[in-house]
Amino acid sequence: MKSYIAMGIFAFLVSIISLLRIMSDREFYRLTSMKKVWGRSRGLALHFTSNVVLPLICGVVFMSGGVSGIK
Repeated sequence: MKSYIAMGIFAFLVSIISLLRIMSDREFYRLTSMKKVWGRSRGLALHFTSNVVLPLICGVVFMSGGVSGIK
């Protein structure tokens, strides 16, 4: 149970850090390369989905599993 809570906290932390990196003034290499390959809006959407939304969903799932006691 405690490991699910720890994984949930880690996933939330990854989401927050990734969101702050996307919102910063400096562009990072992975975001820049995704924008070059996929275009501006599609590259941003893919980067946001893979680096913010997916860890956020995992964080919610792990935290709820850890709190409710589901194995």
